[in-house]
Amino acid sequence: MIAIFLLASCSKENVLSYSPQVANQEVTFSLFEKTISDIDSRADDNKSAKSLKNCKSISELEVALFPEDSRQDTVFIVRQDSAAKDFGQVKLYVPAGTYKMVAVAAATISPQKGNRININSVNEVTFPYNVVKDMFYTLESITIESGKSNQSFDCSLQRGVSMLELNCQEPTRPRNLKTFSYTITGNCGNVFNPTTGHCLKKSNITNTYTLSGNQYKNSHFVFKIYMFLGEDDVSDIKLSTKAIDLDGKEMKSLSFDNIRLVKGKVTTYKGPFFTNNTNMTFTIDSETIQDSGYGKEFE
Repeated sequence: MIAIFLLASCSKENVLSYSPQVANQEVTFSLFEKTISDIDSRADDNKSAKSLKNCKSISELEVALFPEDSRQDTVFIVRQDSAAKDFGQVKLYVPAGTYKMVAVAAATISPQKGNRININSVNEVTFPYNVVKDMFYTLESITIESGKSNQSFDCSLQRGVSMLELNCQEPTRPRNLKTFSYTITGNCGNVFNPTTGHCLKKSNITNTYTLSGNQYKNSHFVFKIYMFLGEDDVSDIKLSTKAIDLDGKEMKSLSFDNIRLVKGKVTTYKGPFFTNNTNMTFTIDSETIQDSGYGKEFE
């Protein structure tokens, strides 16, 4: 399919691309979000709809219209950065017809530098470097009428990710720590399917952090790992972690089975991920959003 982009950001004026043979209709989408606060305590949880402009953690928005008419093979896409004064309100000109509209707002880092989400189809949304960040989405059927001016749609977004938080209970970084890595397996992935609201396919979630250096000397570490689940509620997630010292030797490794994650919620593991300390315990909770009733505490 051919993708026609309507770009809107702090550095560009609106650029309209359309076919001169078709009478295009002006359409405005206003995007709102009702659940943005809970997963990371970044806004007040008042259950009322918030415009994206007031959601400070969101850095970019992408809206794509996929025509349902098989004779129409043009996809219309608009992108916005959060610095745009009208962020969250998208205007574009498209032919009349029925479309599948996919909208994704995400907390990506430096989207202005090309680190953007990509809506590839109604079944696939990818993130830069396959590293998922906090995100919200909607998939809706939109009918745009011919000859009708100023057609507008209000669209409510919902959170599409689950988060596993690793809260390291060591007060500061151990002096001999070099790297920390984790691997997550199970019914989860890093590519999103807007049609199902789940991951497109299962894939391992991995990362390695180099934590040596003076900039981390007195740091306390919390790792926030976003992912897409294969269902709204899964309990087959496995987590493996490993801490390596400056000599390349293993300091500590951990493994957890049957972790329960819920779409739109966070599960937190607290404990000593770097060192062996018999005075420390691990706790598991989901209190950042709400207590799911699946919490545990063990030594």
